[in-house]
Order: sequence, then C-alpha cells, then structure tokens
Amino acid sequence: MKSNISSRLLVNLLLPCTILPAIACGPFSPIIPTPEFFALSGTHKSMSCYNRNENLRLWQSQTSARIPLRDIEEAVYHDSRARFDECTGDHPDKTSNLFYTYINNTADEEVREFLRTAKILEERREKINSPWYYPSSRNSTRETGDFNDIINLCNSNNSSRLNDRYALQAVRALFASRQYDRCIEYYDSAFRKFPHRNLMKRMAQRYAAGCWSRLGHTKRADSIFAVSGDIWSITGDNPVKYMARHNPSAPQLIEYIRSNASDTAFMKSVMPVAEQLLKKSSIPCKGDWEFLLAYCNNEYCGKTTTARGHIYRALQQKFSTDKLKDLARAYKMKLDARSGRLGSLLSDLKWIEQKTDVFNPDANEWIRRMRNIIYVDWIPRLWNQNDFSTAILLCAYADNLETFQKRQPRCIDYSSLSFQLMGSLSSARLATAYQQIKSDTPLYSFLRRAARTDNDYYNELIGTLALREENYDRAISYLSNVSPGYQLSMNIVKGRYLSRDPFTAYPTRWEVVSDYDIEYESIAAPHPQQSQINAKLNFAHRMRSYRHAIKHGSTSDERGLARLMYAIGLRNSLEECWALTQYWRGSCTGIFYPALQYRDNDFADNRYGFVYDYEKSIGHRHTEEVYNREVAAATAMLKTDEARAKAAYILGNLKTVIRNYPSTSTAAFIKTSCDNWQSWL
Repeated sequence: MKSNISSRLLVNLLLPCTILPAIACGPFSPIIPTPEFFALSGTHKSMSCYNRNENLRLWQSQTSARIPLRDIEEAVYHDSRARFDECTGDHPDKTSNLFYTYINNTADEEVREFLRTAKILEERREKINSPWYYPSSRNSTRETGDFNDIINLCNSNNSSRLNDRYALQAVRALFASRQYDRCIEYYDSAFRKFPHRNLMKRMAQRYAAGCWSRLGHTKRADSIFAVSGDIWSITGDNPVKYMARHNPSAPQLIEYIRSNASDTAFMKSVMPVAEQLLKKSSIPCKGDWEFLLAYCNNEYCGKTTTARGHIYRALQQKFSTDKLKDLARAYKMKLDARSGRLGSLLSDLKWIEQKTDVFNPDANEWIRRMRNIIYVDWIPRLWNQNDFSTAILLCAYADNLETFQKRQPRCIDYSSLSFQLMGSLSSARLATAYQQIKSDTPLYSFLRRAARTDNDYYNELIGTLALREENYDRAISYLSNVSPGYQLSMNIVKGRYLSRDPFTAYPTRWEVVSDYDIEYESIAAPHPQQSQINAKLNFAHRMRSYRHAIKHGSTSDERGLARLMYAIGLRNSLEECWALTQYWRGSCTGIFYPALQYRDNDFADNRYGFVYDYEKSIGHRHTEEVYNREVAAATAMLKTDEARAKAAYILGNLKTVIRNYPSTSTAAFIKTSCDNWQSWL
C-alpha cells in the first residue's frame, strides 16, 4: 500500500468501524417531594405521646429549667431501675445526664424515691404483661402480681409536692392488679381535690375509663376517654363524631384526623362533622376545620374553587397550633397555583423562603414543600397559560434554592428541570421568554437571584433549538454570539461529543440484541481533526448553504448532491452527532424520580406531557426513514456518472464506484490512493 486513502477517505470511512459502548448521559430526573400539608407523615402521635411530652415539661418546671428535656426523658422513661440506682444515691456513677446531676447535687430525695418507686412498679407491670410470664403457683389459673406494697407506699407518702404523682402510681398499680372497682373508687377519692387541668388527674382518668370498659360499661368509658382527649381508646363506630360532640376543642381530635388523611372514605365522612362544628360559635380553633374542608374539597372532591374559599377563611381564624397555620398558608399557595392567581405569589415566596433558612431545624421540610408547590402546581398551570417566562424562572428558583441559600456560586444548569422546560419550547418562544425574563418586575427580580440568565447560556440554547427546527438563519444569528470560552465550559465539548463529523455517512447504528428485540446505539470514535469550537455554528452555515443549493443549484447533479449532504447532516444532527441539537442522550426513569407518591399514577404524562422527549418527539426509526427516503430522492436526481460516483463515495460504497463508474475521477482517486484496491472488490 502506497499510503492511506487520506484523512478525507480512510478516517471518514473506517472510523465508523471503531465501535465504542454507548455512553448514557442525560438529565437528572428531579425528585418531586410529597411533604405533609394537612396530612401527618411519619409516626402518628398517640395519647401517651401527648402525656409524655407534657410530663417532661412538668418535670422540668418541678426541678430546673436548665435541664434538657432529652435528659429528663432518658432518666424517667428509658433507664431501668438498675441504671437509675447506679446514677443516683450515695456513690453514683459518673454521667453527663443533667437530671441525675441535679438529683445528686441537690440531694432531692423526694424525686429520687418517687422515681425509684415508679420504676419498681413498671418492672412488675412488664413482668406480668410479658408473654413469657407464668404464675408462680401451679394451683393458680391467673396471676395478677403483687402490688399491695406499692399501693400502700403511695397512700402513705407525705410529699405535698409529688402527691398527685403518687396518686397516679397507685391508680396504675390497682389497674395492673385488676382491682377495677377499687381503682375507680380510689381515683374518685384521691383526685377529687385536683382540678381537671392537672396532668396526673387526666392520666389517671384514662385508667379509670379503662376500668369501666373492662367492667362492661363501655359508654361511660367512652365519655371519659373523650373528656380526656383519648380518641384512640373510644370503642364506638365513629370516634371522630363522638369526640366532636363531647370534646371538640381537644387537640387530639384534629391530629387523629390528620393522621388518617390518606384514607379518602374516612376524610369524606369527616367533612360533615367539620361543617357542623363551624356553625358553632363556641369552637375556638375554626381555622383547623376550615383548613380540613379546603384540603378535602381539593384533594378528594376536585373542587378547587370551593377549597380556596375555605383556605382564605381559615387564615382569618385561630388555629390550634402555629405550625398548622403555617401549613394552611403553604396549602393556600397550592390552591392559588391551581387557580393561576399570581397576586400574592411574591409575598408568599418571601414568607416561605424565611422558613428555609439554614438555621431553621425544619428548613429541609420547608424546601420540600416549596418544591412541591412549584413543581406540582405552579409550573403546569403557568405552562398551560403560555406564561413560559414565569414558569422557567420559578422552576429555576426551586431547582437552585438550596444552592442560593448556602451562597454557593454555581447554579444547577443543564441537569435541572428548568433547563428541560426551556428545551421544550420552540426557539422563537424561548427567545421571547428570555426577553421577558430580563424585565425588572418585582417578581422577576426576586426569582432571578437563583436563576441563570447570562447571554451565552440562552444564546447557545436558542441556537441549538433552531438547529433542531432546521431554522439555520436563526441558529446562525444566536450561535454567532456565543463566546468560545463558554463553549469550552460545556460538558458536550469536554466529552468530545461535538468532535464527530456531521457530514460523514455513518452506517446504521441501531442493532437488535438477542431475542428480546432490545435496540442499542453504537457510537463511533471522535474525528481527530474535527474542531469543537463553533461546531454548531459551522454546521448551521453548511446546512444553510446545502439548502440554498438544493433550491438554486445550476444543475440537477448539484442540487442532488446538496440534497444528499443535507440528508446526511440532518440525520447525524439527530443521531450520531446528537450534541448538535441536544444536550444529553441516554435514559432515565421518566421525567420524575422516584415515582411521585400522589394518587395520580400518570402524573408526569398528565401534568408534564409538554416536556420534550427525543424518543417520543423524533426517535431514531423516524430519523432513519427520513434519511433513507431523502437519500433515494437525492440519488434519483443525479444525471451523470461523475455525480453518481461521488454520491456512492460519500455514502462509503467504494465497490460501487469501482465496478459501476470505473472511468470517473472518483474511481481514479481511489485507485491511486491504494495499490491493493482490487483485493476488496
């Protein structure tokens, strides 16, 4: 062999044979969180949790406000009697627990003796409640344990400071020993002098109710449970309705409902209860119930307008907790979005952004809420209203809030949902949206703090979209304004995806694997001499020149060869040289990952069907069909052997050139470039 056929021949024709594995690069599917608004997520609070939290605060007030609640909880609820004895007394073990330190340093024997008694009682209760517990006497059919010493000790205590606590322990001991009649009598006598707000009385009251229930008086038991707020222990068919009638102001009622908010039938059954409660002037926290109706009407009845009325009334009322009121305002943002009301968006965003401050313990959960509101509700609504500029800015704000809050310099750009939105517009619409994005409205000025708005970023994208649309005049107009430095910073350049020659006729790249009819794409190696700087701009210039030649070429051969080159360039810009018209190739699990935890299983298709998807919008099958049709039409236009030989050479059909057109200049070039050309005929 004299020499290579030259880079124009061998490199173009042999590189497609160097097949590399397909590189899966693509956008990162955004996670659309599903935080709580009205519903409660996580472990649901029980009546015991309510009592425990209140009891910890009571212990803190009875000892020292300087003792952390977690230290009190560890000593009172978690440590065994043996561990308690080790940490208190004459020679206590060293401990960092400040509750133990307080008892030891103050010699507070009242607290020490009481807690030791309570822990002895708890040990015995656990023993008889264990499934491995057996009576000590073979003649006994049931063992209730011996609690008389504890009962007597509690009755004989002289501590006025802890008198109510000892009375509660006596009630618990009587209940554990199944002396239900005596337990009720003792409760009535011991707690008669204490007000109902007394925590120990309310806790003991639940044991008395349990006694009535075990004695067969369930209605009386339910009424006591309702008064104490223990909706979880009510045995009736409709505990919500029962509680609403007997103790509607109990905070446990609304929490019980919130903990079951995922049950559609349950929530619909609660709606009439809420409506009746709102008619009563004596109900102190009407905001809770208006919020409930807003949530139910929107989530379960599809009545967004009705829901908005309820949520606005709710925010004018009192709530049982500040947190629930904050959740109501956040939910108002969702309902405003469903209605497309932008009037209060700016003030709401400023408010919720304060909740995402890095020093707020609940900041991450508020970021999740904010993203849910924007991704789930605002963006689809704005897009359907053709308000693309607000949708893009608002989405970029949600994408980059954490980066912005932490004052990090670089926003998420190409892997973000906001970039996918921009890539789903036509080049003309994105150009218009970009001009609007730069306008100095209060809302846009606020959102731009967390969005990328530089000219290179948008010019490059608008030009790329124009390439995808075959609008080469517009592509040239925008791509000519993209700086070389910016191009070098792009991953498609760093990965050398723009170093492939778009005017080489690469072979079919899609193959079927095994018996599963699974297709994969193979990727040729980069062209060693292909410049990546202004690759898109150069491609646009050449495609525009070929299009002009197709229409105005002086001969049929000139027009046919231009049509052939245009077909090759178009196919490659969507396939082999995909980086000319796209920013990623590969796959991800839908547009959102993980799957949205909403009841709407088709959320992505229903709300985000407008997002551009290459496979659905074009697809390689369609690209190949267009390519094959255009190649056939182009070659049919050729009139001379010289033109036909050149077309065959361009398509890589060297055998066809030598066999069918041996007298052409193209055949002569092949013969003079390789001395063993006859061996591959």
